[in-house]
Amino acid sequence: MKKFFRLIFGRLFWTGLLLLAELALIVFIVFFLVGMIDDEHVWVFYIIFGIIWTFTFILMIYIINSEANTSYKSLWLVTVGIFPLIGATFYLLFGNKNATKRMKRKVAPIKRAIKMIEPSEAYKEQIISHEDGNTAFNISNYIRQEARTNIYDETETTYFKLGDEAFPVMIEELKKAKHYIFLEYFIIQKGKFWDAILDVLAKKAKEGVDVRVMYDDMGSIATLPMRYPKKLAKLGIKCYAFNRFKPLLNVKLNNRDHRKILVIDGHVGFTGGINLADEYINHIERFGHWLDNAIMLKGRGVYALTQLFLTTWCSHFGTLPEVTNRKYYWDNFLPEGTKYKTDGYVQPYGDIPFDNIAVGERVYISLIYAAQKTLYITTPYLIIDDELEQALCTAATRGVDVKLLVPHIPDKKIVFGVTRSYYKKLIRAGVKVYEYTPGFVHEKIFICDDHLATVGTINLDYRSLLLHMENGVFLFGASCINDMKKDFLDNIAKSELITPERYKRIKKGKRFLWSLLRLFAPLM
Repeated sequence: MKKFFRLIFGRLFWTGLLLLAELALIVFIVFFLVGMIDDEHVWVFYIIFGIIWTFTFILMIYIINSEANTSYKSLWLVTVGIFPLIGATFYLLFGNKNATKRMKRKVAPIKRAIKMIEPSEAYKEQIISHEDGNTAFNISNYIRQEARTNIYDETETTYFKLGDEAFPVMIEELKKAKHYIFLEYFIIQKGKFWDAILDVLAKKAKEGVDVRVMYDDMGSIATLPMRYPKKLAKLGIKCYAFNRFKPLLNVKLNNRDHRKILVIDGHVGFTGGINLADEYINHIERFGHWLDNAIMLKGRGVYALTQLFLTTWCSHFGTLPEVTNRKYYWDNFLPEGTKYKTDGYVQPYGDIPFDNIAVGERVYISLIYAAQKTLYITTPYLIIDDELEQALCTAATRGVDVKLLVPHIPDKKIVFGVTRSYYKKLIRAGVKVYEYTPGFVHEKIFICDDHLATVGTINLDYRSLLLHMENGVFLFGASCINDMKKDFLDNIAKSELITPERYKRIKKGKRFLWSLLRLFAPLM
């Protein structure tokens, strides 16, 4: 009963109810007007019908000429064509990749202001001298050009195979903060995990540490009250809820901040799949065992994480100089006598939906085509376009050992049905698909030939690849890649291999439903 009352009195329930009411009102007005037409005024019906289809036709032309990939456009064209009024409304709300002009005005000058330094020839030679060095440098160069972050040495890496393991380390590192703490997360929820962090943040704020917290308003709509930033302000913590979710039908609903970033004094940084809620550390159980990860960076590479946080923060507060002030956010806070060892190369990078450049997807595709021996992938959702699907199939067909780990216990049953609908073609091409039988998988990793990898927040679904703000870390030659690989192999040992025979059993009676759900894949 407590959950029921929490639901009906929660902000999510009433916001969703108001949105549905607005959508229903639009449909009612149209059908009411049509119902009012008598035989003598049947021409009015044709005018209304003509207006709807003219708008639909114009929208379909717009979709065709948009910069989205072909698969994404095709799905929306079918949806809008079959459901002209509702489909068009949903596209404007959830499918249109273009950000509002206000968002573009805020982000564009900040991105332009970030001055990129061309790697020296000596540094380039240092990278390409290693096995797979040319491939690594090419991927890194793409990230540098499009995501505006550099690749770094002198950075130590630690991989945590579970949020349970990352949690106590995050707390200990937070306690060491002397200058600033930056947090940017999709979900924050009161409980053991966040309460422990907040306790440290409040103490640090009293000590004069610059503490800033940023969370996505939609991601935390069911977990935090609307006025939470004001509550944190009373503790001395600066707080911003990204892209306030309001019960109005508008395109601002579309773009969410799905990043997970924690930066401490510019020298210690965390990212990965975990949000700041108790299921991510298995303190509570929602969908069986929660498989998630985190990575800790110590050293020069953390500056890129700092830069990513400040870009988003400053896009709201308009304090542009902070983003480019590397000296302040790195050099001034280097602990005396500290020397970080080089553990391969790291390149944190971000992806934003405002520039029509799908950095996360391009990094994934680059790693798929770079693979010569092995390619290991973990993702919570598998809702991919034709290019990604074909890349995976091609890799398996040319002899790469492609293993893909997805959940067995889903957090969203409809999305899980769409995920399973992709199995057939992948399995036929030779991709080995595993379902993690102990529970839900939330980590997002790509490991290519033991030398190249990426870990971060980017799911294999349309919204994550095309519509959300995301981040990841590209890794080359780092020791943590071996830890990631061992973790992956340990997890598939606990998982079920989906054989052709097993696939036939799980798809029985669901084939039509899965095909129908694929129409709505862009919404998922």
